[in-house]
Amino acid sequence: MQERRKCTRSRVRKDAKLVIGGSAMVDCVVRDLTNDGACIELSGTADLPENLDMTFDGGHSFRPCRLAWRSVNASGVQFV
Repeated sequence: MQERRKCTRSRVRKDAKLVIGGSAMVDCVVRDLTNDGACIELSGTADLPENLDMTFDGGHSFRPCRLAWRSVNASGVQFV
């Protein structure tokens, strides 16, 4: 499979939260990270909206994201 990422990814295991609709927070684990996006692991990816925010520090700062792909228990997000 050909690598399509523009940036080199870093393998991590970092807890984060997804902010959906401005108020609902969903726990996730970041599995790899680049300057452009991340691969996240969580249950129930079918309910994720196209646009959401991610926070690594419990809600003090946010990274706007766009859902790039999803599988049963993982998703890829692109930072916008």
